[in-house]
Amino acid sequence: MKIYPLLEGTFNVTKQKEFTYLIDDILPKEGINMNVCPFLVETDDDLILIDCGFGAFKNDKTYLISKLNSYGFSENDISIILISHLHKDHINGLGKILNDKFECFFPNAKIFIQEREMHFALNQITFNYDIHFLNYIKNYKNIVYLNSNTGQINDVISYEVVGGHVPFQQVFWLKEDCEIVFFGADNLPQLNYLKFQAAFKNDLDGVKAMNDRIEWHKKAQSENWTILFYHGKKTLMKTF
Repeated sequence: MKIYPLLEGTFNVTKQKEFTYLIDDILPKEGINMNVCPFLVETDDDLILIDCGFGAFKNDKTYLISKLNSYGFSENDISIILISHLHKDHINGLGKILNDKFECFFPNAKIFIQEREMHFALNQITFNYDIHFLNYIKNYKNIVYLNSNTGQINDVISYEVVGGHVPFQQVFWLKEDCEIVFFGADNLPQLNYLKFQAAFKNDLDGVKAMNDRIEWHKKAQSENWTILFYHGKKTLMKTF
């Protein structure tokens, strides 16, 4: 497998979950600054996009697509998209609303979303979800809704609903030719989360997320996983 980090950029995020793309050396005094990094994984049979970023534009295309193009790939090449959960910084890069219709940036991809996460998201009153956007994408023809707590998408990809950050967040394993790639989404967004046994307040079930990290760390070390860090700072991926 080949892994391509698609660092969308660094965003300033306010309490109202407003995302501002940072292009200057002067950082805002309020909010937090956060990297957003989807990943492209090339297997023998597929080009797999893991989460879609926030969807920030530069000129006529998103930063995500520009990064994808820089590696020599087109958005039309993506065959599978894996969505961990539906917070706006993980899903809004999937497409745009044009003339009151959803236009997907990746027209040839099957998009795997946990159905219970969609139902949960659409019933929330929170800044974390872009309800307007989700209402447009929920019936998109290329979405494949997953319903089980665990499952196999194909011979390479497996998933598990683990909760933690949100109740129906799912994580993914990609296994091919003795390699194991793991994406722990926002239960394991940075390498530093493995260094401290802490339950974080921004998770709905911080204790569950913490305990999952402990177990994942053990398995990563014994099985030589490569872990992808969606909000990584200095480290976007690490092989154990």
